[in-house]
Amino acid sequence: MENYIYKPATELARLIREGKATSKEIVGQHIGRIRKLNERFHAIVMLFEEDAMKLADERDEEIRQGKIMGPLHGVPVTLKECFWMKGIPSTVNFKYFKDFIAPRDAVLVSRIRESGAIIIGKTNVPRSLMDFQVSGDIYPEGKNPYDPERTPGGSTGGGAAALAAGFTSLETGNDIGGSVRVPAAFCGLFGLKPTDRTIPLDGNVPLPKQAKSFLVHMAQAGPLARNIEDLELLWRLIVGPHESDRNIPRIEWKAPTERTLSQYRIAWVDGWPGFPTSNAVGEAIHSLVNKFTSMGGKSEQGIPDTGLHMDSLRLDISLLPYVLAQGVPWFIRYLMKWQMKTTFFKGENRFNREINRAFRLKVNNYAEVMLTKNRVTERWEKLFREVDFLVCPVAYGPAIKRCKTGSNISYEGKTVKYPHYMWPFTACFNASGHPAIIIPFGSSPESLPIGIQIVGPYWSEPELIRFAGMIASLGPGFTPPVTNL
Repeated sequence: MENYIYKPATELARLIREGKATSKEIVGQHIGRIRKLNERFHAIVMLFEEDAMKLADERDEEIRQGKIMGPLHGVPVTLKECFWMKGIPSTVNFKYFKDFIAPRDAVLVSRIRESGAIIIGKTNVPRSLMDFQVSGDIYPEGKNPYDPERTPGGSTGGGAAALAAGFTSLETGNDIGGSVRVPAAFCGLFGLKPTDRTIPLDGNVPLPKQAKSFLVHMAQAGPLARNIEDLELLWRLIVGPHESDRNIPRIEWKAPTERTLSQYRIAWVDGWPGFPTSNAVGEAIHSLVNKFTSMGGKSEQGIPDTGLHMDSLRLDISLLPYVLAQGVPWFIRYLMKWQMKTTFFKGENRFNREINRAFRLKVNNYAEVMLTKNRVTERWEKLFREVDFLVCPVAYGPAIKRCKTGSNISYEGKTVKYPHYMWPFTACFNASGHPAIIIPFGSSPESLPIGIQIVGPYWSEPELIRFAGMIASLGPGFTPPVTNL
């Protein structure tokens, strides 16, 4: 029997459509691999074996009848644990939500089902989706298939590990501070955080029964994949307005141009003021820029607005408590603030003023923050009137060793504060709302994947994906970590 593990989702769909493979064979192989290897990485936390195999039989019968549901007909995919599937738990690995059962499918889950895909499992997440590692109250700790001593990243860490380990062909995550992009980088994958408010939020996280508000900023669902074609396909399936969310505009997406690399202009940085990167990341970015310019592309180092990055981080800190703490009692807000300062942002005091003000949840402060958001977004847009894209780091270095949240991290003989390793490189674009894509580009001396972030102007996804694909083709691409098992 042919081996279907690690084949692109687009190729699997074609084989099924053309009758060269059955959905049952393909789904069965992926489930068998999960059963064999998942205990090593704890990437999958719910396996829907019986339902998936039954649905695979139905998809095969539909093919025999000449019926094709959509572009992923019969293809196995997984979902991040937080997304609602009707009748299935959605706990975000937090004991407070341990009894939450989704009352309906999330909008994007419905769209994935309508494509003909078969959801074979749900993937692991950190508690409340609030860490770059994967541990919590309910599920075993998630591990990186390239090195189980290291984290796969968070919060879509289980999904990234599942893709890297060959358990699935596609994964859908969400990103409020790097939760798609960091796992993609740590696991050698492509990952996309789309433009803010372009994908419906309905059913993307569990809600308390007593919830009286649903204020969401910066959070955006997005795809992870092992190649750029699969990434684009999944993005196109889940993007677009829905009656459940009137804040999502109806966008007429521009078709990508036919430009060659020589016709693009990029800005690039290998670190930000106060937030340098490792030699491994710097060398990868320099290699990318050198290969790009050797193809005739135009590049310039740095951005003119030197304070923009820090202002974006302050904006992120100012907005995040409104999303996390809305509707909770004052003493819970106090505990959340204390936890944020003593774990994730341990040792980082420069943002205390913003944290303290935001956790009071005062409307005047919120109005000020939203005005700041508009101004920060426009300052980034000004940059993109001068260049097509920005190339920048997604983390200080490759995947970190699993550790207590908030611990200092050592790499290349240097010690970095926990929040400085990842958060400053991703949260700035959650705050501004700009689309950002991760491409795998080389590896560290420890043979760990290195990811690079490419950021574009608002609503530039078709061109951004095309450009990222061309740039990624200049590097080594995805290297499976466990093909011999």
